[in-house]
Amino acid sequence: MSSEIAATEPQQDFLNILRMHFQLVLAIDDSMQTSKLKAWDQFLKMGLPHNKTEVYRYIHLRRLFGQKYIPSAPSTLKPEDVAPFILPECQRSALVFVNGHFQPHLSRLESIPKRLVVTQLHDAIATYGTFLNNQWNKSLQEETDAFAALNAALHRDGAFLYLPPNTVVETPIQLVNVVDTAETPMLLLPRIHLFVGANSEVTLVSSTDHFSGSAHCLSLVTEMSIEENAHVKYMQTATHNGTDIWHFDALRASLKQNSTLRTINMTEGSATTRYDYRVALIGQNAEALLNGLSMINEKREAHTHVLVDHQAPNCRSMQLFKTILNGFARSSFEGKILVRQAAQKTDAFQRNNNLLLSDNAHADSKPNLEIFADDVKASHGATIGQLDADQLFYMRTRGFPEAMAQNLMVYSFCKDVVDQIPLPSLLNHMTTRAKNCLNEK
Repeated sequence: MSSEIAATEPQQDFLNILRMHFQLVLAIDDSMQTSKLKAWDQFLKMGLPHNKTEVYRYIHLRRLFGQKYIPSAPSTLKPEDVAPFILPECQRSALVFVNGHFQPHLSRLESIPKRLVVTQLHDAIATYGTFLNNQWNKSLQEETDAFAALNAALHRDGAFLYLPPNTVVETPIQLVNVVDTAETPMLLLPRIHLFVGANSEVTLVSSTDHFSGSAHCLSLVTEMSIEENAHVKYMQTATHNGTDIWHFDALRASLKQNSTLRTINMTEGSATTRYDYRVALIGQNAEALLNGLSMINEKREAHTHVLVDHQAPNCRSMQLFKTILNGFARSSFEGKILVRQAAQKTDAFQRNNNLLLSDNAHADSKPNLEIFADDVKASHGATIGQLDADQLFYMRTRGFPEAMAQNLMVYSFCKDVVDQIPLPSLLNHMTTRAKNCLNEK
C-alpha cells in the first residue's frame, strides 16, 4: 500500500497542500526540474512521518499536519531591515535568505574572497552541473528524512558556495535566514550547497531571525562536501519569537581524507525544533566534532537526531549535546555511531546530558552504537537530572545567594559547549544567557 493511500486524514490533508506546492514548482521554468521530480518521488516513497516512525516518535506531528501553509513568497525587505540580524563579525560577509529565498541584493559580500563562488543554486547548474547533479543524486539516494526530501523537491532560490582548492576565508560567513511572513503562515524552504576544495578553510554561521509574522514551518537543508585536508566550522543559532513555529534543520556532510568538521548548535526551541545530522567520514583520518546546547523553557521543544557514519579507517568523531529545560519544556536526543567493517582504528564518542530545572520538564535520550569493525574505541552515555542539592548547599554555605548559586551551576553545566564558540558576539550572548538562565520567565 502506498504512503499516500495509508495516510491518516490529517496527513492526507497536509499531503494535498504539499502537492499543490509542487505543482507550482513545476510550473516554473527551472533548470533543476528533473532533480526536483526525483526528490518528489523519493518523498512520496517515504511518506510523511507519523507517531510510529521511530525517529519522530517524540514529536507531535498531528499539530503540524493540521496547518495550512501557503508557498513562501519573496519579501520586499530593504537592507536596513536585515541589518539588525547580521553579526558584528559578518558585517561584510553575509548571505541573506528571506522566507527561504536567497537574496543576492541584500547580501554583503565585500569581505568574501573573489575566488569563492557564491550564486543562486539554479544558476550554478550551468557551470557546476555535473558535480551538483552527482552530489544531488547520491544525497537523495541516501536520504531517509521526509522533510529533507521535501526541501529538495520544493525549494526555490537556494544558494551554492564553492571554495576552490587552497582558499582560506579569514572572515566568518553568516547565512542569515530572515522570516517575514506577516500574518500568513508559510512553508519556508532554504537550501544551501557548499563545496570546500582541498586545503581550504571556512567558518559559517547559520542564523534564523524574525522580521514579521509568527506561525510558519521552516525546513532548512545544508549540504556539505569537504575535500582532502579541508576544514569547516559551522555554527547554528535560531531565535524564535512565536509559539506556533516548526523548525526542521538538516545537515548532510561528507568528509574526505584529513578533513575536519566542527559544529555548534545553539537553540531556544520553538513549538517544535528538530536538528537532523548525517555526517559520513569517507576518507582516512577525517574528524567530526558535533556539539549542541539547547536552553528551552515554557512549552517549547527541541529535538536532535544524529547519525555519524564511519566508513574509512583511522577517523574520529565526538558528539556532545546538552539541554537545559525549564517550565513544561520537552526535548529528545537520538544519536547513532555507525562503524562499518572497513573503518578500523575508529575513535568515536557520544554524550548527551540533560538538566531539568522544573518538575514538569521532560527529556528523552537514546544514544546508540552499531559497530561492525573489531579494532575500535567507541563509547556513549546519557544523563538526565536536576541541580545537585549537595553542591547547592555547599555554595550557599560559602555565601552565595541561592539564585546566584543556581545560575552558576547552570553555567558550569554548559560551559564546555559554550567555550567552543569561536565568534565573540555569540560567545558573549550565550555566556550571558547561561549565567541568567533561571532568571528568565
